[in-house]
Amino acid sequence: MRTDSPQTAREATAASNSESHSARRLFGLAGALTAVWLIVLLSLSITTANPATLNLDQVLESTDVLTAVVENPQTGTVRVQKTWKEEVTETELVLANLGLTGAAAGKLILIPVVKRGRIWVVTPTKLPGNPPLVYPATAKTARQLQGILQTGRLP
Repeated sequence: MRTDSPQTAREATAASNSESHSARRLFGLAGALTAVWLIVLLSLSITTANPATLNLDQVLESTDVLTAVVENPQTGTVRVQKTWKEEVTETELVLANLGLTGAAAGKLILIPVVKRGRIWVVTPTKLPGNPPLVYPATAKTARQLQGILQTGRLP
């Protein structure tokens, strides 16, 4: 025969409630930490997603690198604002393969170029399929380009 006193039953219930409350607090703390971690990861992915990095070989193999505004991507017409190697003298240039880069009209971009016979083209890369690449003209890409032109390597 079991003789649990009401006092013992109350103590057991209090201990059970205390353990349940502690477990809920730990679960809540774990949930809060998870939420903070997800917010940190989201902010990192937003602020650092897809940074532009110039293709070193493409820049070094180019006759010139232009800072230009895309006038018409279908015809390849760009308005040259700056020449980094000072080989291009034209203020408006037609690049035969600009349409392959996905450049949009009105955008200011960095364009590595090379002359093929009498025509100018965006310098192809050594990536599979030799795609020509252009880059957004930002302070960061300008610093990278300046470093490449001065040292022959990425800064």
